[in-house]
Amino acid sequence: MPDSDRKIIKYEFLQQQVKLALKAREDNDWAKKVPMDLFMNYVLPYASLDEPREDWRSLFYDKFSPLVKGTDSLLEAAREINYRIWDLDGWNITFKAEQTPEIMSPSQVLSHGYASCTGLSIFNVNALRAVGIPARVAGTPEWVGSGGNHDWVEVWADGVWSFFDAIRQPFNQTWFFPDPVRWQVSGSFKHAVYAASFKPTPKGIIFPLAWRDDYESVVPGYDVTKYYVKAAQDIQQQQAQEAAEVAVGGSEGQASSQSRRRQLIGGGERTAVGDVGAAAAENPGADVAPGGVAHHV
Repeated sequence: MPDSDRKIIKYEFLQQQVKLALKAREDNDWAKKVPMDLFMNYVLPYASLDEPREDWRSLFYDKFSPLVKGTDSLLEAAREINYRIWDLDGWNITFKAEQTPEIMSPSQVLSHGYASCTGLSIFNVNALRAVGIPARVAGTPEWVGSGGNHDWVEVWADGVWSFFDAIRQPFNQTWFFPDPVRWQVSGSFKHAVYAASFKPTPKGIIFPLAWRDDYESVVPGYDVTKYYVKAAQDIQQQQAQEAAEVAVGGSEGQASSQSRRRQLIGGGERTAVGDVGAAAAENPGADVAPGGVAHHV
């Protein structure tokens, strides 16, 4: 727990977090299988970055646990959460740029009906954690070349982390992948890609907060740049090979490249609930990281 939280967090608040997190863990078989170290660092925590501290878990458990009841896998449950929470009960939560740090906590997002990438990512991470899914905020303080920061969500499943962008985006496919994320620089304070952690990380790395002066932060983090850069390079090589095959082989080359893409990004379809299942069927790669985006840190 951050030192600043020790001054304001009450014992009763922590009791409620533990009670509901353990309850969510028992609700579904896939939640029970989450390793305890991941549960402790990416399900149980009540905060992601420096957002206002509040009990979002009580509301989110009641609202979102029915959405994942009966799901067969953690990824299916995560997909349900990402697609269905934004307009639940008439919320109609949308993206609006440049709202950080004024709108970051779930109650702030709900009261305004919008947030920028950071507030939406925190909201999504908390929704996932509320039903027992390990999740964390990832992002970069500044894009190489174009400037500007961005935050998104990572979800752990089947031993690896995959990413998605709020709102209602498929796994491992979004506007910044493969470009501009492939130009980010591992080890660079401003230009690396980070994943937030609640507990201190082995190398003492922090997650820079772009809305603070000089990116000031005490939030622990991992430098995960190399996974994104390698995956971006892989997918671009794959796309170039597909284009060459289509140019040479016509329709047969196109069919061959599509078959290879399905193998690389996940192959067979996975079923989901309702409209989400249809969306996944149209996008065979929605569950699995193309070119190895998913990573282990």
